[in-house]
Amino acid sequence: MRSLILLALLAVSCAALVIPARFNVAECVMCKVAVRVAAPSLGKDTLKIEQDFDKECKKELKVPEESKLCEKYINDHLDPIVHELESGTAPKDVCTKLHDC
Repeated sequence: MRSLILLALLAVSCAALVIPARFNVAECVMCKVAVRVAAPSLGKDTLKIEQDFDKECKKELKVPEESKLCEKYINDHLDPIVHELESGTAPKDVCTKLHDC
């Protein structure tokens, strides 16, 4: 009986380690940076938002691949972030609503 309980606990522990987190920390950081950059620039040129995001993102991440990560993130996520902000979602709630944090 004791062995069965230990085996069950071991299985639960292993499953907890294998199940991925709902979000990635880097994505959460990038989302917050994107919201911080995009919120005051709504209605302005998206190219300027992308450039400002790229600069801020690289400062925040500080990893060798940050350039690729930042570029991919903003290409995939800028439109939904801007849409949420324009729809009236509070900046502090955007990343949670988009499941990035």
